[in-house]
Amino acid sequence: MVEQHYSVISCYKYINIKNPDDLKNQQISLCNTLNLKGRIIIAKEGINATLSGKIKNIETYKKELLKNIYFSDITFKENKAANHPFQKLSIKVKDEIVSFSKKVDLSKAGKKIAPSQLKNLIDNNEDIIILDTRNNYEVKIGKFRNALNLNIDDFRDFSKNLHKISHLKNKKIITYCTGGVRCEKASAYLVENGFKEVFQLEGGILNYNAQHPNTYFEGKCFVFDNRISTPINLGSNSTIIASCEICNKPCDNYINCSNINCDKLFICCPACTRNLNASCSLSCALAKDKRTK
Repeated sequence: MVEQHYSVISCYKYINIKNPDDLKNQQISLCNTLNLKGRIIIAKEGINATLSGKIKNIETYKKELLKNIYFSDITFKENKAANHPFQKLSIKVKDEIVSFSKKVDLSKAGKKIAPSQLKNLIDNNEDIIILDTRNNYEVKIGKFRNALNLNIDDFRDFSKNLHKISHLKNKKIITYCTGGVRCEKASAYLVENGFKEVFQLEGGILNYNAQHPNTYFEGKCFVFDNRISTPINLGSNSTIIASCEICNKPCDNYINCSNINCDKLFICCPACTRNLNASCSLSCALAKDKRTK
């Protein structure tokens, strides 16, 4: 087994930040000192961060962030890795910490529901709708059993597709995403649009499976770094819900097409990866401009 000397953490918080640029400069200094890599987005509405580094350095980062009055109660989702899953550090100030197509009153966000509460609801066959707020390529390789999704390519399309579930306004709806940042904003938008009983899964998939692995989440969890996905259920409980887009055999391995002019993200089994030179089609396999790594 490969030794795992690195930690990967994600965290977010919606909170009014008066001087995002000041926070950006503080974060750049702290992360560079600790040799952390990853992405941090800062906006007047809060912070959204995913970082990797040596375990002791990540622990130092967490302690320092918790000292900030804005983030003294922020929660971290964490797992281990053999090395940095990020190639560089990117810290930016944007209009939103996660892009949405509409202004949302975050004070109307659905009440947070703990992983244990969600598990109990499913255990007892309660009449609930579990709504996946992620993109369709994420859902394809892993999701909660019987969850609904709006089949969107980007979170900014969420509002445009809300009509698909307009008939569920009187149902008990629990939104979820990878770590919580999207499902919190989505839950507020649902409330604003007349949904009566809306909740959000606290800490998202990562938090749920840290507490209740091998239960109701099927497949892998898509992540936005070099790993692309992380296993959730291990050993005999591991499940594959997707299939190779070339041969249709069970598979959940995402790769980018080696044709630089295509670069399509697609699911491909090891055999098809070899046979098509890590390309999504024969024409791409024969293309001249190929990725070398």
